[in-house]
Amino acid sequence: MKKVKIDGVSQLIPERWEECTEEQIQQLLPLQLVVLNEQEPQSRGRLKNAALRVLFPMVKKFEKDLLPEQLWALGQLTRWIWEKRLTHKPFESFEFEGVDYLLPDDNFSNTTAIEIAMANIHYLAYTRPENPNPRAVLQLVTTLCRPVRKDLKSFRKSADWNGDAREEYNTILADERAGRMTTLGLGVVMGVLQYFEAMNSRFVSMYREVYEPDPDAADLPPLYAGGEGLVTTLMEIAKTGTFGDFDKVCKQNGHTVWLFLKDTNLKIARAKVLAEQAEENE
Repeated sequence: MKKVKIDGVSQLIPERWEECTEEQIQQLLPLQLVVLNEQEPQSRGRLKNAALRVLFPMVKKFEKDLLPEQLWALGQLTRWIWEKRLTHKPFESFEFEGVDYLLPDDNFSNTTAIEIAMANIHYLAYTRPENPNPRAVLQLVTTLCRPVRKDLKSFRKSADWNGDAREEYNTILADERAGRMTTLGLGVVMGVLQYFEAMNSRFVSMYREVYEPDPDAADLPPLYAGGEGLVTTLMEIAKTGTFGDFDKVCKQNGHTVWLFLKDTNLKIARAKVLAEQAEENE
């Protein structure tokens, strides 16, 4: 937080997303859609002033009396909004059509394997360079964010309690909700999107061995360019019977399934190395 004093009145101004309130985050994120440094000086000033009014509401009372250099200095305190992306859980939930939708916990800690797979499929559809699907970002939101389970009270007391208060993921419900959420606030959508991007980046880094390309297939085109391979991978795991049938694999915690994949890939890689060493020693 940055302490600012104007006319004898002091206030702390956030210097990063983690220091903002949920309301500030939802109001400020849409400003990122405009590239600050590509604007004319006057437009940049208006953008920074709009951000300042969110971060430092009391500035409205004094801005008419402030010198241009003072306003410029205050505006500089907002530049981080365009320079930094959100990396933490921006809000616990959001409301739409009178229903509260809970966000997943950080680090995918209460997220199932099928949610991670489907969220990545929607993300790739939304971000692909050619023919991106704008609606896919809402499918990403409804995949990860869901209402509270109606049976939460009894579920908490059951042996199946997994720490997730959200209702179970359902593809049909997620698609139906995405179709209705066309009026969902842009700040909410961007908050969930950037939260997912940060979590997913850490997740991929944690299980990087799962995503390492096969050198023997380097010249071959990918089997699935849209991320569908994540779902077929879950199908392959189901064939092993390690976690049960496909439905049970899908409902497993994502970390459990990806740890299994990591372990499998590491063992395959070691087996290849040992086989190559054996051939060299023959």
